[in-house]
Amino acid sequence: MNIIVARYNENIEWTKELNNVIIYNKGDNLDNSYNEIHLKNIGKEGHTFYTYIYDNYDNLSNHTVFLQGNPFDHCPDIIQKIKIIKTIDETIDFIFLSNRIFNCCLSGCIYHSGLPLINVYETLFNIKKEKMEFIFGAGGQFIVSKTQILKRPKDFYLQIVKMLENDINPIEGFVIERFNSLIFS
Repeated sequence: MNIIVARYNENIEWTKELNNVIIYNKGDNLDNSYNEIHLKNIGKEGHTFYTYIYDNYDNLSNHTVFLQGNPFDHCPDIIQKIKIIKTIDETIDFIFLSNRIFNCCLSGCIYHSGLPLINVYETLFNIKKEKMEFIFGAGGQFIVSKTQILKRPKDFYLQIVKMLENDINPIEGFVIERFNSLIFS
């Protein structure tokens, strides 16, 4: 299991409690004790996560954990959860790593109105839909299996990367956060 952390300038000392951590750093350089890959500061954590998937599509571990640089805002007990997940059944396909799971629909999400959910859905999935309910985990943190990732072609993930690479904080980043469970279903 690899753990991918999307960092800007958060203190990531907590990652030293875990194994197989790769820091995708969009901020100041870290000391040499971290496994660090630099990325341009664009696209929020979604850009980081989907860049990792695209770049490693042919070399994924059986499961990958995707976390923010400060995952505790959305999941205070994240380290314990990851340690438990490592010991449970390998049949996990997708799990949110957030203590706040929300119901949402393509016509709008209660906690962030005005998102272009329908437009992004139609662009990403090439399907016209206006009504559909789904759930999302606040913070966009999750674990996903290699099997689920490989259900979609590599170019699908490149499409997401390109969607998120035009701004530091693109509105599509908030949409992709809400679509993570749809992407991996």
